[in-house]
Amino acid sequence: MVIVTITKNSSKTILDTIRSLENQTYKNIKWVIIDENSEDNTLKIIKASKLKKEIIKTNKKGIFVCYNEIIKILKKRYLNDIIFFLHSDDILFNNNTLLNISNIFKNHKIFALCGNVVFFKKNKNDIFRKWISNYPKKQIKIKGQLYKFRNFYKRDFLFGWSFPHTSFFFHTKIINQIPYYDHKLKTSSDYGWTIKILLKNQFNIYYLNKNIIRMRAGGTSTNLKNLILQSVNDFKIIKKIFYNNFFDYFYCLVILFFKKFAKLKQFL
Repeated sequence: MVIVTITKNSSKTILDTIRSLENQTYKNIKWVIIDENSEDNTLKIIKASKLKKEIIKTNKKGIFVCYNEIIKILKKRYLNDIIFFLHSDDILFNNNTLLNISNIFKNHKIFALCGNVVFFKKNKNDIFRKWISNYPKKQIKIKGQLYKFRNFYKRDFLFGWSFPHTSFFFHTKIINQIPYYDHKLKTSSDYGWTIKILLKNQFNIYYLNKNIIRMRAGGTSTNLKNLILQSVNDFKIIKKIFYNNFFDYFYCLVILFFKKFAKLKQFL
């Protein structure tokens, strides 16, 4: 399994991410780090870890620009493996997370899977928000907590649903169907990326109704300072998908409202 992490002056959190990977019961991991000119001890901490790793230094600026860069690199390598993007301030939910995911890919011969994400601030066990990725009307039960999503259409996003890109695992066999991030929208590129994937309907996406990631609050996507900008960028993405004529502005605003309302429910 290839775990990809983008770093930039991540010394305050990267050790937790490293320990999360080192403690996995699944050991067939290669960690690929894309470092954006860190000026602190990030690389020193990474190099000290015992994980099998590759460090790629880049002058690219912005997390989604870097993710696009690694997608391009992976496409050229013709790998036969599972890919996962793990943020430098996030951690895997428990020590068996990657083993469970690997077994699902192997036993059910799947190519793409998403799950649930929980949010914490300082203590990883102090959970204050949960992003449950279920969509009951679109799910077909496979076994236990594993489901397969039916094909998606624009109408399925009218109430603001999407899954967190931080919970998405995909196999390199479908990497040519994986879109690039719209890096111009710095705070909402992940939302647009997931919608693009879902609307393509080029491969089956499975949903595991279990927590996969503990996401640290305070990063780019959870920082309160970015909420207004994020709303503006969300609207730009929604407009691209749903806007056909002037009257569609109303529907776009409704979708934006429900998207924000869905986030409020994650705190309940």
